[in-house]
Amino acid sequence: MKPISVKLGFILMAVGLAVLASTEVWGEDWVFYGGSAQGEEKKLILRDWSRLNKLKPVPKAEAKTFHYYDQDSVASNSPFPGGSVRVWEKAVLQREIESYEEAREKIKREEETRLKRKINVLDYAWLFPLAVNRASKETETLYDIDCDSREFFILEVNNYDKEGKRMTREASAAMDLWFPLQPDTLMGLLYQEVCKQ
Repeated sequence: MKPISVKLGFILMAVGLAVLASTEVWGEDWVFYGGSAQGEEKKLILRDWSRLNKLKPVPKAEAKTFHYYDQDSVASNSPFPGGSVRVWEKAVLQREIESYEEAREKIKREEETRLKRKINVLDYAWLFPLAVNRASKETETLYDIDCDSREFFILEVNNYDKEGKRMTREASAAMDLWFPLQPDTLMGLLYQEVCKQ
């Protein structure tokens, strides 16, 4: 006769497998909607949150960055046309890029040569944004778009390196910072895609 703990273990394992088998898997369905001439950021900032509202679309063959939206993430607050829609957008640089660790080490060596001293712990505060900018392969942004007023709000921005590791996550603290949507921009294209659904 098997001990009760072994029987209990088999029962728990069977229940766990049944739960895993019955869970619905949500995937990402990224749809290309435009290209831009945006390249690597050189400034000492992480990202311009409203950049899509300034970038003009370019043909895919000329694009330095491809822009996608996650069709599975499109969520409207109303079953009727109009209202507000939330959507994840992804910008992917179309060139070879360093990983975060590679970029950080390279910048560290460059700055030690320039400063003629070893980098200390306090220096990493200003080296971090430089490394993130150099290593950002993908930027995913969660938008809330008001289809009626043609305004948008940025809820969250995440930067990933070429290995898919998230380097930064920035959430919006200003809940009332809505931007008017500019026509003939990538944000205008994104608006057309998600507000027609």
